[in-house]
Amino acid sequence: MKDSAKLGRGVMAIPHLLADGGEIGALMRAKSWSDTLLGPPETWPEALKMAVSICLNSRFPISLWWGPELVMLYNDAWRPILGKTKHPAALGRPGIESWPEIWDIIGPQFTSVLTRGEATWSDDLLLVVERNNYREEAYFTYSYSPIRHSDGSIGGVFALDLLIRRPEL
Repeated sequence: MKDSAKLGRGVMAIPHLLADGGEIGALMRAKSWSDTLLGPPETWPEALKMAVSICLNSRFPISLWWGPELVMLYNDAWRPILGKTKHPAALGRPGIESWPEIWDIIGPQFTSVLTRGEATWSDDLLLVVERNNYREEAYFTYSYSPIRHSDGSIGGVFALDLLIRRPEL
C-alpha cells in the first residue's frame, strides 16, 4: 500500500518515514504539515524523506534544514539544543525564525553548503543563544553537509551537532 493510500473512512496512512522517532516522531505524525512550507509528508522529495528517516532513527543529535527557507526538522537527541523556549515551535519552521540571535554566523554557513555543496566543520564554537528565556554562552561542535536529490542538486542541509558545554552569562 502506498504512503498516501486512503485507509477506510478518509484516514490517511502515516508515511513510514514518520513511523518511529520517539517524542519528535510523535510530534511529526500529529503535525498539520499542510500548514507548513514543506507540505504533507507524502509530497516530500525522496531525499528529504530518506534524511528524515535517518534523523528520527538516530540517537545522535541531528537536525535537518530543508529548502531555501531552511525549514527545521530534528530528532529527540537534538531537542535539548533548542532549550525550553524554542521547542516545539521550531519544528517545521524556517531556521531564521528560531535562531535569529546567531543567524549572522550560521546563516552564511548554510548558504555555503547550499551553493557550493561543500560540508562545513565548526569545532568548539562559542555561540550566544537564547533558548531558556535568557542569553547564554554555549559551545558547539557541528558539521553541515549537503542533502542531494537524485539529480545531484542540493535540497537542504544535514547537521550533526554536539553541545559541548553551556556556562551561563
